[in-house]
Order: sequence, then structure tokens, then C-alpha cells
Amino acid sequence: MKVLEISNLYKNFGDNKVLRGIDLTANRGDVISIIGSSGSGKSTMLRCINFLEKPSAGTIDVCGERVNCDNENLEKLNKDLESKIILIRKKLGMVFQSFNLWSHMTILENIIEAPVHVLGKDKKDSIDLAMQLLKQVGIEEKAHEYPAHLSGGQQQRAAIARALAISPEILLFDEPTSSLDPELVDEVLSVLRNLASEGKTMLVVTHEMEFARKVSNKVIFLHEGLVEEQGHPDTVFTNPQSERCRNFLFNRRDY
Repeated sequence: MKVLEISNLYKNFGDNKVLRGIDLTANRGDVISIIGSSGSGKSTMLRCINFLEKPSAGTIDVCGERVNCDNENLEKLNKDLESKIILIRKKLGMVFQSFNLWSHMTILENIIEAPVHVLGKDKKDSIDLAMQLLKQVGIEEKAHEYPAHLSGGQQQRAAIARALAISPEILLFDEPTSSLDPELVDEVLSVLRNLASEGKTMLVVTHEMEFARKVSNKVIFLHEGLVEEQGHPDTVFTNPQSERCRNFLFNRRDY
């Protein structure tokens, strides 16, 4: 079942064309790794999917909620479009590079904030779910601590639990290990592997080539705002058709 469809997506920052016509489709249960050099548009694409950045053109369809950015004034949202974007965001869980946990809240409070105050769910039920999620990511003993008291890896696992707390249809990961010390990377990748094994639909912007090859069922290589190569990891990593993709992978022999 198709849960995400992006067609002809453009994003300009002034004269800088960061995305230049992206097409992407994800089915339920897909794990799609998005790779490419810095500045290729990977993070911008994720931020456009949940409208943290306003696309310049194209269409985005998340679980049947469709926005045609060509026909809408995204700088001045009308009520119908604003409601549709809110519905889209409820279907997406986002995990950022730098965790983005609220420093003045405990880990538990961070996790229940959106379910209780945005989705209107019962607080006790939200706490019960949060504790289950913290156990799932291996840090249930940190529930009542503040983010500053956790390691980077623990904070990122808390951020993953927070994303899961809204029961999203799709999880978006923007370089989830890039801010971590090397010894902490695998504890976060282990959580992602477990989520993949549970059939979660995931788009992962990553520089971890071993993860992309072994866990994904699809890899997309972006170059200068365009999909330069895409396909099954076995094909992309062993026989890429794009010379730019071959050169990129040649310089990343960690897979």
C-alpha cells in the first residue's frame, strides 16, 4: 500500500535551487535510505515532506492527504490547507540530527507533550505508552531525568520514542547519528534496525552506508537536488549506473 508519493518537488531559497524535481514513492513497510554528498538536498527534502520548509512546486501525498504546491500559496495558508498540513504532520514522526528535546522538560514530559496537548489523548494512557516506548528503545530508567543528564545516544533514543508516541504512519530520520560520538552510533542504529524489523515505514537520511545497504529495501542517491540513482541496495551498492554515485560510494568504503 502506497503511503507517500512525491512528484516533481522543487525547493528554492532565493536563486538557489536546492530541489530540482524530486519524485519518490514509499509503500507501507519500506525502509528507504537517502544518501548523497552534503548540500545535495537530502535534509531539505525531508523538511518539505512535513512542511517545515515550504516547497516551491510539486505535489506531496501522505496517506491520501494531498497538497499540490503549484496551486497553493504556502506563504499565506488558508484554513483548508492549514488543516490538511496538520493532518499530514500527524501521520509523520520526525527525528532530527540534534535531538530537539525540550531542555526544561523531563524525558517523559517530552514524549507525552504531543499526544496530550496536540492530539488530545488521555494523559495516563500517554504516560503508559511513553514508558513502553522508553523500554523499547532501552532507556526506561531515564524517564524522569532531563535531557542534559543523558548521553547523546540516549537523547537520540528519547527523540525516537517521542516520534513514535504519536503513532505515525511514516518515520523521517534526518542524519540521526551525525551528532553522536562514534561509540554511541550503534546504539541508535540498533533501534532503527529493530523498527525496520517491525515493519515501520522509514525514510532515513544517512551517511551510514552499512546501515543503508543491510537494512534498507531501497536506496536513493541525491545529487544537486535530483535523484541521480535509486534501487535495491544490492544493485545500487554493487552496480550503480551513475558515475557520480559510483564515485560517492568509492569514497565511502565502510559498507
